[in-house]
Amino acid sequence: MSNPKTRDKELKENSTMAVKRAYDYIRDMTIDFSVRPGEQINEIEVASNLKMSRVPVREALNRLVMGSFVTFDPGKGFFCRKFSESEMKDLYGVRFDLEMGAVRQACQSGNDDEIFSILTEWQKIADTYLNIRKEELIFLDELFHIRIATLCGNMERVAFLQNIYERIRFVRRIHIEKDSRRNALVEEHLRLIQAILKHDEVLSAELLEHHLGVNSQELKENIRTGMLRIYASEIT
Repeated sequence: MSNPKTRDKELKENSTMAVKRAYDYIRDMTIDFSVRPGEQINEIEVASNLKMSRVPVREALNRLVMGSFVTFDPGKGFFCRKFSESEMKDLYGVRFDLEMGAVRQACQSGNDDEIFSILTEWQKIADTYLNIRKEELIFLDELFHIRIATLCGNMERVAFLQNIYERIRFVRRIHIEKDSRRNALVEEHLRLIQAILKHDEVLSAELLEHHLGVNSQELKENIRTGMLRIYASEIT
């Protein structure tokens, strides 16, 4: 006969895993906009697809509301986040502020061994990036900036950045499709991490500003391209 405490623990672990699975599934839908901006999320359909009850799905949706991936309208239900130029501009602006703070702090007190480890990794990537798939390059790019933010141990900043990266990833995929941008990204990473290793705060700040700079016209074009892709079935 199994121990009641063991059964309770197993049920709790299974429940936690189910919520995480539902969270990841719905979050990915909103990142990719496989469910359209402002479209209602069907809890029953999600639960059926994942072969689970609606309870973990509802818990996941509530958590996603907190992360701004989903909105909730009392009496109507849960809806996919909106997709607008103004929101993207705001997110890019917050990203810039957070990363600038991280780079300045890394120059002031970052561990040289950890900084050198990032440099070594990107020197290897520089030799192979032409063969790296777009999705993997975006992941490596995000990881590069997360590792810089982690250098000084401010995990709140890291958590905010991770949330922003996920919310702007749809637009960044479009941005990074351009060969010129892929080439520049690797070179800019190398120059930035070399400047941080030298603890040159002024140069590092200048390089980061150039690296993250996306002018409003380019952002607008990327968003328009994104809209065309989201609603392609209605246009054709």
